[in-house]
Amino acid sequence: MHLPPSLNEKRKLIQQFCGTTLQKVSWKSPRVISGLSIAVILTGGLTYYLSTTTSAAAVMVNGEQIGLVRSVDNGKDLVETILKQQGEPFGVVAKTHDQITYESLRVKPTVYLTSTLSEETLEDKLSTYVDGYKLEADGSLIAFLPTKEDSDKLLKEYEDYYVKPSEENKVTSVSFAEKVSVEEAEVLPEQLTSPDQAFKVLTDGKISTKDYTVQPNDSWWLIARKNDMLTDEVLAGNPGVTKDSKLQPGQVIKLVSSTPFLTVVSQGTYSGPETIPYDVVTKTDSSLRVGQTKVLEQGSNGSKIVTYSYVQKNGIDVTKQVLEEKVTQNPVNRVVAQGPSNRPVMVASTVSRGSGGSSKVVDRAVSLQGTPYVFGGTTTKGFDCSGFTKYVYASSGISLPRTSYAQFASGTPVNKSNLQAGDLVFFSTYAKGASHVGIYIGGGRFVHASNPNSDVKISSLSDSFYSSRYLGARSYD
Repeated sequence: MHLPPSLNEKRKLIQQFCGTTLQKVSWKSPRVISGLSIAVILTGGLTYYLSTTTSAAAVMVNGEQIGLVRSVDNGKDLVETILKQQGEPFGVVAKTHDQITYESLRVKPTVYLTSTLSEETLEDKLSTYVDGYKLEADGSLIAFLPTKEDSDKLLKEYEDYYVKPSEENKVTSVSFAEKVSVEEAEVLPEQLTSPDQAFKVLTDGKISTKDYTVQPNDSWWLIARKNDMLTDEVLAGNPGVTKDSKLQPGQVIKLVSSTPFLTVVSQGTYSGPETIPYDVVTKTDSSLRVGQTKVLEQGSNGSKIVTYSYVQKNGIDVTKQVLEEKVTQNPVNRVVAQGPSNRPVMVASTVSRGSGGSSKVVDRAVSLQGTPYVFGGTTTKGFDCSGFTKYVYASSGISLPRTSYAQFASGTPVNKSNLQAGDLVFFSTYAKGASHVGIYIGGGRFVHASNPNSDVKISSLSDSFYSSRYLGARSYD
């Protein structure tokens, strides 16, 4: 039986073969010398290549090589640094949809130095985003916020800005007139806003700009009046101009205004004290001369607790209904003796607060509805606001100063809750201070020479434009 050679036997056979073969090969053989030369050249070339190049990694974004880094790990660290920096202001780490790949290679040191990838280059080439939330009202974008909690907090703060519950003010419901939505979104880092910034956007409102072509005889004041704006608001929309800047017919200026993104609608009941004005009782006294008067009793106001329901929009009453009135102190009439007149008078008649002619003032004022607005006008051919009030009061024998500012500076101050028909109501419209005036006619309404685009008319004190610009009231006894 033939057995296979053992391991030792195999080792001896190989040694014998190698020894026999090597003995047959001459070291001076051209083949050997050629092989050794090639090996030396390759070894030398490799040594030179390694000594004259450096290891690096190419960074590619979406298939485009954008620079070199020391290693793949260095490239990944650089990308991570950029993403952290982009999201750091908002407490998050930014993300990217870009395809980022790396390729290890060796390059000459000079090439590496000129192609080294900087943070600025990577940041410019990399498209980043953060996970945020989009806040909209009726489909109109308000802001992008970092978290859902930020959005909810912003909306609550905006509600609280207009709604002030208290022991007297019982708020029953709060809602938004617009459809409000908060949805997840991928947001560019520069589009993300902080809650404080978003709150300012909300309170500032939507800014709109339109062109206005200057008409003959226009002034900054008149342009503001025509567009229910303040003169300062018109000037602010046209940087570089002042109230003294000359206007030319045909000149185009900018009118910049704002409207709210959101309307907070609140409902509730309010209970609070109100004044009950005293009445004036006149008695004829034949011992007095014609037109002479004498106060027999001064009179004093009463007070009451009034409870009413209301609906407000952004803190302004739009509806108001009295639910209950509780008198806490009755008023005491003011008694005035007056001399006989040339016409019959009603003895001991009761009239409203003041000289007894306020109803006449109201009737006369209302009868002038539709009279044109004319700047500087003081007759029935046309009135401006203070010319209108001066004319109406003059028809009742009361002389008023010519301007709304002077009228506000005279007379007796009247609390808004104590307004009576015939009182003058003042507003800061086109300019600061008492720049507009009208005559209160009761029921929360007043009649006034409004502006060049609207003649003498009746408006409501609860109108958002006038309620937000209400300045005060004056009576003239």
